Amino acid sequence: MIAAAAAAAVEWGSLTLLDPWFLLVAPLAVAALLFRLLRPRAALPTAAVSLFDGVPVTWRQRFAALPLFGKLLAALALAVALARPVEREVMPLRDQGIDIVLAVDTSSSMLIPDMRDDERYRRMDAARERAMAFAKARTTDRVALVTFARYAELRCPPTLDEAALGSFLATVDTVPRESELDGTAIGTALAKAVQVLQKSDAKSRVVVLLTDGETTVDDITPSEGTKLAKDAGVRVHTIGLGKGTPTPFGRMQPLDFSDLRTIAKDTGGEFFQPKSDDELAAVYARIDALEKATIEDPRYRAVDRFQWPLGIGLALLLVSLLAEVLLFRRVP
Repeated sequence: MIAAAAAAAVEWGSLTLLDPWFLLVAPLAVAALLFRLLRPRAALPTAAVSLFDGVPVTWRQRFAALPLFGKLLAALALAVALARPVEREVMPLRDQGIDIVLAVDTSSSMLIPDMRDDERYRRMDAARERAMAFAKARTTDRVALVTFARYAELRCPPTLDEAALGSFLATVDTVPRESELDGTAIGTALAKAVQVLQKSDAKSRVVVLLTDGETTVDDITPSEGTKLAKDAGVRVHTIGLGKGTPTPFGRMQPLDFSDLRTIAKDTGGEFFQPKSDDELAAVYARIDALEKATIEDPRYRAVDRFQWPLGIGLALLLVSLLAEVLLFRRVP
């Protein structure tokens, strides 16, 4: 406990000393130097000191103490090396992104303008704009786009480029009414979205499937698509959009979203039934909150940094010993 507390207390910027007790060598080295400098030196008998008057002082005499100071600096550097300085280095986090496929219905019923009081604002407009806002907010996730009516089509593969995805979304519109492309193939759309995610190695894989109608194409049934998603570990959030189907008598016939409820329940997702643009915005906000990657606390590793003080200490010690032997050798 004491050693740990001491180690934690000795920090120089980003460096920490794991064994700070070795710094006690520093005051001992300073004391040894002072003792060596201040102790009385042995004297040689001579007839008279005046005989040495006028003898010039050589550079060796002037710098005679340099080897001692070199040894002191070497001792200090080696003490720091033995104290084991380490630097805390942040380890890279594992990729925590989510892969998401937006599956958007483009059947002709998405032309119905019941999302706002403005009669020109269609279901397709709301679906497109809210999907664009959702994708733009997912800056760390890869988002793909699948559109479907009678057939399902991958319009944009998984990408981190929200600008590119936004460009694809901006061009999405409904298929011609009563054309051979018209219809609602929920099972096919789900199967296509699962296929897109099969090669993903993301920690979490999600499909957000939006439609305003019931299945009218059973090439792949919703139950078959659900099984594919469940087997692949893909979670599906489903959105049943709109107030209902207009009737000749001016009333709205409620839509049956039982397939969407089952898909969401069986795959671990949630079902939503927004009836206006504001409610759709709230739905995407809810999905955004549900599908947040878990952020790990930063992880660190200790990297030894004793090499420099060790090298400097050994070099100073070697130079000081050589200088003492070869240049500043003294007699008592």
